[in-house]
Amino acid sequence: MKTFKHVPAFEQVKARAAFLVLLLISAGSFTAAAQSNKLETDKGIAASIAPYDADVRLAILQASQYPNTLVQLQKSQTQTVASFQKMISRFRKQKQEWFYTITRYPDLMHQLASLPPRQTQEAIYKLLPSQDADLKVAAWKLYKNEKKNLAKLDNVRMAANREFENSIAHLGIPARDAFRKLQAMPDVLTLLTNNIELTTRLGEHYKRNPSQVLAQLTTLHDNLEVQNQQEVADFKKQVEKDPKAMKELQEASNAYTANNYYGNPYYYPYSYWFGYPYWYPYPMWYPGMFWYSPGFYFGVGGLCGFPSYGFSFWFYQGGYYTRYPHLYHVFGTYYQNNLAKDRVLGTVNRGFMGVATTHYQPGSTRMSALTSPLSNGRQGRVVNQVGSYTNRVNANSYHAQSWGGFGGRGGAIGGGFHGGGHIGRH
Repeated sequence: MKTFKHVPAFEQVKARAAFLVLLLISAGSFTAAAQSNKLETDKGIAASIAPYDADVRLAILQASQYPNTLVQLQKSQTQTVASFQKMISRFRKQKQEWFYTITRYPDLMHQLASLPPRQTQEAIYKLLPSQDADLKVAAWKLYKNEKKNLAKLDNVRMAANREFENSIAHLGIPARDAFRKLQAMPDVLTLLTNNIELTTRLGEHYKRNPSQVLAQLTTLHDNLEVQNQQEVADFKKQVEKDPKAMKELQEASNAYTANNYYGNPYYYPYSYWFGYPYWYPYPMWYPGMFWYSPGFYFGVGGLCGFPSYGFSFWFYQGGYYTRYPHLYHVFGTYYQNNLAKDRVLGTVNRGFMGVATTHYQPGSTRMSALTSPLSNGRQGRVVNQVGSYTNRVNANSYHAQSWGGFGGRGGAIGGGFHGGGHIGRH
């Protein structure tokens, strides 16, 4: 694995920029202006893929070679989402939320739809994969009062799965396995289908030179890992210089984990076939996105990890920073150091820096970012390449899911490096 621990930050930025320039450029067929525009978007998809683990990156590359199949899947998804929303539209919002909750647990949905009537509440609870309060309510209420609609929903799901299998039946075994892997990662699959032209170019480049693309993505992935390690080490060193700030960090961590939003499993995403709740203003496939673990913990070696996006949002936007003045000062120093040195943002500190920017200097565009994140398909908004956080929700919500914390690397945006077990509730 290549590392750049002893390379100056500016040289690291140039090296990464050079890699991104090389990646996914089709030679000679565009004007200079067109090349510039294309480069920005191609860099976005390359950098959105890089933070994932190797098996996920490989699945993405294999699937990208079959854009027609991806388009077909997107059409099927559009139909099932529309059918689902039509079915639940006559219900009040609370009941719609129950249906969305059940779609995250397809096996449970099938069990509830198939059960004979008049089962006890305790019997239903025994079927649940967790005793999450929201899931208990959704499962019992829908089984008791909406069993016919559960059966309809289950039939739609099974039909969609059959169509999915039919659409990939003509592919080779590696490609079929890749699509099956991505079906369980709706954030990744929609990233590919919502940017089909970029995905197609990615697939073409991979067909021409698979070893080169794999090596380049691996290099970027490893650079991100090194950068994340460095950010975690810098943060640890800075906090441990101030014993009062360290004490306040422990107190703030305890307060955060005691709040009502923390403590429920996030790792069942909404179904690719039914989508996330339509009233969400941004893509959020994984409930608990905002309120996962603090991202850090205190072990034998002292402080480990880095403040998560959820903790940072709670700390600043919730006004809790007023309770911890020493910690607030340390956080501010870390933020200003990054700003002054114009350091590149990585997956570990992007969440914190995004929230801090909206607190210290709303609308700032001074921080440089490693990538130019792609616009999401539902809103069509784009985050500025130089790191604008005026669109904070899109930058830190969408990419917290598509950059490794949910199905990829545990160190998601603003989370603990290599861990942190992001859990929470929506």
